[in-house]
Amino acid sequence: MGEVQAAIALAAIYQRSDQINSAGGYLRSLTDKAREGKFSTWPMVMALLRARLDEGKHRQTSENVTSEPGPRLEVSDSLLNSLRRRSR
Repeated sequence: MGEVQAAIALAAIYQRSDQINSAGGYLRSLTDKAREGKFSTWPMVMALLRARLDEGKHRQTSENVTSEPGPRLEVSDSLLNSLRRRSR
């Protein structure tokens, strides 16, 4: 696992820390996969994006929607179309 992949993995673990019981164990399993040549950051990034998109959908359908200031995730139309095709 290279530096960039390790940084992405750590950032993803941090983002999902509430859903990961053992961050160290999870990281160990990822490094084992990397040694076997079976590791990719793509599924991790896509899972984070999917969670963010689903969260946005939930907010839009909620009756008590409030406008929250702060940074927003910008996603290209191409990526959104790709996600829509996969979810069908």
